[in-house]
Amino acid sequence: MSGGEGEAEAVESVLEREVAGEYTTFKVYLYLLKVGEASPRQVYGGSGLSSPSLALHHLDKLEKFGLVSKDEHGRYHVVRRKFGVLRVFVVTGRWMIPRTFFYMIFYVLTAIGSVLMLPSGVREAAFVLSLVGVVTNLVETVQFYKVLP
Repeated sequence: MSGGEGEAEAVESVLEREVAGEYTTFKVYLYLLKVGEASPRQVYGGSGLSSPSLALHHLDKLEKFGLVSKDEHGRYHVVRRKFGVLRVFVVTGRWMIPRTFFYMIFYVLTAIGSVLMLPSGVREAAFVLSLVGVVTNLVETVQFYKVLP
């Protein structure tokens, strides 16, 4: 392992412990991922924190780890990074979608395709296997959403 890889792993470990492992800081980061940029007062309101100063504390912590940048007007801009549970999500604008959702869609399409295109005998087996994939990935998708604050 090279020095760069070891350093990257150390940074990831710190992010997982200090941000992903800290409920409120992670909640603030997730809010910023959804909105892109915000003032401390907007973070306070949008994250359900008890005060703007608490929002500022968590924003400063995120800035220290390079997860947000502050502009000259005091607004914080998110820096998108994948760490912790975020590795299993696709973040698109305001949406955070677990990868398992896309697998579930694949299995739904496979089930439909098997019913429409395969001959009898093979069709039923393919349909059942596809349904197993749908149910498994639906359960996983729901579990990933439950992990988020």
